Amino acid sequence: MGRTATVQVIQNRLLFRCPACRARRNMAVLPNIRQKVITCHKCQLATKCILNRRTKPREPQAGKVIMVTNDQRETEITLHDISPEGAGFDLPFGTQKSLKLLVGSQVRFKCAWNPRLFGSNSYEVKSIIGQRVGVKRR
Repeated sequence: MGRTATVQVIQNRLLFRCPACRARRNMAVLPNIRQKVITCHKCQLATKCILNRRTKPREPQAGKVIMVTNDQRETEITLHDISPEGAGFDLPFGTQKSLKLLVGSQVRFKCAWNPRLFGSNSYEVKSIIGQRVGVKRR
């Protein structure tokens, strides 16, 4: 296995560029695939590709933020990235069960170092994988 690369997917098509020989190849992918191993047609290098289907890019944004749940419980979280539609963050260990945070629940954020980062919008929890949580703007 060669390397790992992130590839942008637009309308179920991707433009693969080999990291070794820079050869390009346009190919179709199925809509439910998130990762694919692609072998270069010139140098035969196998590359594990992570397929990025986002239309708008995420920007890395690290910092401590206060998360407020529907029942007004506050906890400090670690923000990792933000996009126009949502954000991704880590919960502290052991707080997921005490907060009763589930997919579909609503949360708000308070950011002391940049109050306009989240504004007064409410967010809906879309995914929880371990300590990592993804939210989408409502």
